[in-house]
Amino acid sequence: MSTFAVFGMTRDVALAEAKKRTKGTRKNVEAPGGVEPIPLAEWMELVEKKTEQIMGGGVRFASSRRCSMPHSTPSSSLSWPARR
Repeated sequence: MSTFAVFGMTRDVALAEAKKRTKGTRKNVEAPGGVEPIPLAEWMELVEKKTEQIMGGGVRFASSRRCSMPHSTPSSSLSWPARR
């Protein structure tokens, strides 16, 4: 099933998300500070690969938890008084 069918994802949204998640630097022990910038052409290739992963469903986003409390049911003896 495609990402669009499940989440309503479009390529523009996937591209924007890929740009947010793709770092613009990489480690290099010889560079000052231990990092160097990635050239724009190479960065765009990485963004394109990440976009394809997102559109293909290869990337999972963290889901927010609605409530961390355990859910109780009416049959639970702690949450509802017993019926007579």
